[in-house]
Amino acid sequence: TIMKTKKLALINGIVGLVGGIFLLIAVLIITASALNDVATTLDTAYNGGSAISITSTTLASTLALFVKIAILVLGIVGSVYYKDDDRIGSAPNVLLIVGGALAIIPFLGWVGGILAIIGGSLYLASLKKFQE
Repeated sequence: TIMKTKKLALINGIVGLVGGIFLLIAVLIITASALNDVATTLDTAYNGGSAISITSTTLASTLALFVKIAILVLGIVGSVYYKDDDRIGSAPNVLLIVGGALAIIPFLGWVGGILAIIGGSLYLASLKKFQE
């Protein structure tokens, strides 16, 4: 079971780190795709069409929501899985849970991203304890 526990810690660390970085820039990505959708809709309307396109904004927002939920769920799974394991403290789990929960609240995604980055980094730092 040592490989299984190490693999979950690795996954939590990577998702926390990469997901947190994504959440930091997700606001810019969603804003850019919304502006692109507005420009596309105005261009279509100007040329006689009536199609409204919200595809890129919907895709970016949905991807951000999935990342937020994944961070929250992995924090909860890690908290349950490593409850009696002294190699992983409670801090990385709590940071992922709080980061994922805060990220779901509108306009607080960047705060959740920062907490997820810290939690993921703590997970990755604890990987060396699995060698013993």
